[in-house]
Amino acid sequence: MKGNYTVSQVILEKQARRPMLLRKGERLFLEESMALSVGDHLETFDGWVEVRDSDGLVIRLGPSSELSYVFDPYGGIVSHPAERPSVIFYGEIFKFRYYVRPLEVVACGKYRTSCWYCPSSFYVRNLDANRDAYYALAGEVPVWERDEEGTPFDIVRIPEGHKAILRHDQLQPMRKRYTVEEVSPVSAEEWDYIVSNFMNPKRWQKYPEGQEVVTAG
Repeated sequence: MKGNYTVSQVILEKQARRPMLLRKGERLFLEESMALSVGDHLETFDGWVEVRDSDGLVIRLGPSSELSYVFDPYGGIVSHPAERPSVIFYGEIFKFRYYVRPLEVVACGKYRTSCWYCPSSFYVRNLDANRDAYYALAGEVPVWERDEEGTPFDIVRIPEGHKAILRHDQLQPMRKRYTVEEVSPVSAEEWDYIVSNFMNPKRWQKYPEGQEVVTAG
């Protein structure tokens, strides 16, 4: 089953390991304009990759990052989760959405350690095997999950301009799995890094004419 996610950019610097796509047991070099199918898994290795959907979602992945396109019992469309697969990502991720008015939120994304963001623009990076850092760059970022009965609950709500460091223990029940270690302002050095690598139009393609970047994701 093909979805509405397409690889829009693949950026390589110098002699780097090329991003790969794992599809039905076959490994392929990731190419721009590839449409993702359910079950696909991509790895960036040394490259930078941008994936877009037909509703304006933009996901930018840094080196050593991953994205899977799969069915998830709590994923897909917000109001009808069983009707659409979800993207699950891991590593260094920047996500935002541009819209053609009228504004409509239709899909979510999930970080592989099980946290959901919808709707939000955010940057997230993995710190080590048990910790991740989440950044609220434009508006508050709610980080949430569902327990074993499917009931949603907030893990943390990150104020704009702040980051949260979360520790996760996969052996614990869902509501005890996450510990918020820190919520603190994003430093000037972190802002510079994120803007230079994930928001700089000299690195990434400019937004289509007549379309507007907003803070929802």
